[in-house]
Amino acid sequence: MEIIQNLFKGGIPIKEKIMMYIESNFPNLSSDLHLRFELGHPYKNGTEERINQVVTRVTTLFEEVFRPDDFIYLFIKDWNVTEDVMFGNNTPEYLYDLLSKQNIEEETYYDIDEDYDELTGQTIEIKNEYKVKFVYSRLKSISYKEVLEGIGNYEQGREPSIGESVYFISTEKGIIFHMYDDRGCDVFGLNKDTLVPLYHKFRKWILDYNRIEIDYAFEEGLFNYHETIEEREKRHRENRLKVKETKINLSQDNTCLITHALTIPNEYAEECINEIGETGFNIAISNKNSECINIKVTKTEALALVDYQSELMVLYSKKYKGEYKGWSVIEAF
Repeated sequence: MEIIQNLFKGGIPIKEKIMMYIESNFPNLSSDLHLRFELGHPYKNGTEERINQVVTRVTTLFEEVFRPDDFIYLFIKDWNVTEDVMFGNNTPEYLYDLLSKQNIEEETYYDIDEDYDELTGQTIEIKNEYKVKFVYSRLKSISYKEVLEGIGNYEQGREPSIGESVYFISTEKGIIFHMYDDRGCDVFGLNKDTLVPLYHKFRKWILDYNRIEIDYAFEEGLFNYHETIEEREKRHRENRLKVKETKINLSQDNTCLITHALTIPNEYAEECINEIGETGFNIAISNKNSECINIKVTKTEALALVDYQSELMVLYSKKYKGEYKGWSVIEAF
């Protein structure tokens, strides 16, 4: 901590300070210790319900992490795309209008991509230039709500929108907050204790696709529960066969209501229901007898994602001494 405090004293330019901090603590602006939250699901793209939920969730999470008097660094990755063919962004200056009263420093960086030339058989390096803008300010002087909503608007084709990648960094708390689009946001941390309250309070919003990985990082939930290689391979084979039988084309819109069946002994049923209830799945009790309870667990999502869903249900069944009975599906649209 003393090294970090010393780093942010003196006359070193903002961009040098924050780049030194990132390189030492968050290489590639990420960390193995992180939380990923789901923002827009289950609402369809373009709907008022989706954007309202996105704004509510991301603002709630952001304000749980930061306080108005916190000093925040903004790291803005800008590819300088003035017209976006896919999303039709017509407000490329909106972010900088919101930051017009801030002192903004700038640096040019390059990403190196590789492409294969079929004529020559050689690998070609492609150099892509982008700008990084740096801001340092108290949070209360930054229009963060408008920034977050603008990011959420971008892939929804709404205006005003923000297409730049914006990272909010607190060196004091050791946290990076990054909303990547209307689908979700990441909170990266250096210290597990800093993220644990967020992990507990907003467990239901954690992206189910990454839930097992996140539980392992925090050593809770499904930590220490796993399939054998043979069990995993068998489940994948059965899933592929069942998907084929549905005749649903996974290369097109394959949004479905996927229902999983679990049988859990009565003595563990309440704990199981409570834990799955803290996910993005919905639960219904189908029937109960003197020994066990049958649970239906549903989620509307792409059928292409059934593998991760079934893995979760297998592990919950194992944890609570029950049995996973498989899944069924109905096309949503």
